[in-house]
Amino acid sequence: MRETITKSDWLAAEQCLAMAWFGLRTASTAPNEADRFRMEQGQEIGGLARELYPDGILVSKRDGKTPAEFTQDLVADAAINTLFEATVSSGSLVARADILRREGGAWHVLEVKSCFPGANNISELIDDLAFTVMVLRRAGVQTVRASLVLLSQHYRFGDGPDRLFEIIDKTEEVSARVAEFEGTAHAIIDALFEGAPPTARLVSACRSCAYFEGECLGSGLAHTVLELPGLHHTKLKRLSVDGIIELSAVPDDLNLNKRQERVRYAALSGNMVVEPGLGPALQNIDWPCHYLDFETVATVLPLYNGHGCHRQVLTQFSIHHRDGIDANTRHSEYLADATKDCERQLAECLIEALGDRGSIIVYSTFEETRIKALRDAFSDLEKPLQAILRRLKNLLPVIEDHVYHPDFRGSFSIKKVLPVLVPELSYVGLDVGDGDTAITRFAHMARGEISGAAVNVTRQQLLDYCKMDTLAMVRLHETLCQLSR
Repeated sequence: MRETITKSDWLAAEQCLAMAWFGLRTASTAPNEADRFRMEQGQEIGGLARELYPDGILVSKRDGKTPAEFTQDLVADAAINTLFEATVSSGSLVARADILRREGGAWHVLEVKSCFPGANNISELIDDLAFTVMVLRRAGVQTVRASLVLLSQHYRFGDGPDRLFEIIDKTEEVSARVAEFEGTAHAIIDALFEGAPPTARLVSACRSCAYFEGECLGSGLAHTVLELPGLHHTKLKRLSVDGIIELSAVPDDLNLNKRQERVRYAALSGNMVVEPGLGPALQNIDWPCHYLDFETVATVLPLYNGHGCHRQVLTQFSIHHRDGIDANTRHSEYLADATKDCERQLAECLIEALGDRGSIIVYSTFEETRIKALRDAFSDLEKPLQAILRRLKNLLPVIEDHVYHPDFRGSFSIKKVLPVLVPELSYVGLDVGDGDTAITRFAHMARGEISGAAVNVTRQQLLDYCKMDTLAMVRLHETLCQLSR
């Protein structure tokens, strides 16, 4: 068990005390390849932000002193105006400020984040900054301002760090949150260091909590209310107030919709449900079929000329073609040269590969969104791309509205559905087995971090992964047709 409460612990406690309590007692695990790349990008952005203040000093262990002790010395030195990664502690609370700038007799706290000013999670970023300010003040470091250093939407590939960031003053919002944090700090700290976990309650954070099923509210239950898809937060709150966690205990007057009722019935009966409407829904698919999957790359810093931060670039497609449900399949594929933006070439190859006949099968709205982006980017290709859009048929709502197996566990993701409906098909053994890893490998090629003979190896791994995605749709379509008979 750790003896200090970090920012991540505190923010977890804001969502659920029990989740933070378990987290404090869980050993950290090594990040996977995609997580490491996200961390490396964050560190890269932090390094560029430091270039805005050439007089800054990066705090680290030095002369036998801890970062917190070294920070104290630097804060006390009136000749020092800027600190990077300043570390402070107050009791069990520990925080690290990305940037501290001296302003008179106090400090301006700046938190660097790899998102835009209009991001949906600004309130979370304010909480992040507020924790740091709270700990600084508790440690005796006076703060006068608090700001977020965010990415500029005007930044383009090749621009300098001076054009990369926007500094947004959030002093008022942060001060308000610090006051709220101080009001709960004593109770949170006490709860996290208690010998037994705090009493848990059902909240939205339970959906993604690593401890829900094994150690917390869902422990020992075959099926919980979290398996109900699209459950409105007001209904979740009612269940929480009533202490209802087990799916079998959901009251009839909760007014579940048809999909939720189907999920409940299947889970509690242990049987797969196939609605009579599955057959007619599949009859809307016209042969030949073209099973389409895209892959993209998106990095914090742009990869190509003219691109901005977080620009999503279409890099790859796989298509399995089939003239009938019992016919053999053919395969088409495309993978961009990672050293340049190939979206135009990809669009042209896509149009040629899909032809002008038959349904184009996808398993989400992602392909539709990316094709619309291609249409808007290349006006001379608008007509054929619009024709492709009209031929799209999405298998996801077909399954959502007509098929449910208890082992879906409330999810209709293809990675959850496929092992249940097509158990003989597996991504196990592939060098690239998920979308995040595919993005990471392509980005490493684009950044020149994979080179030489390794490029061809990586390209084949990406082709194999994308091909598996469309083969999965072929097999899934076959299974649905069998279930409809």
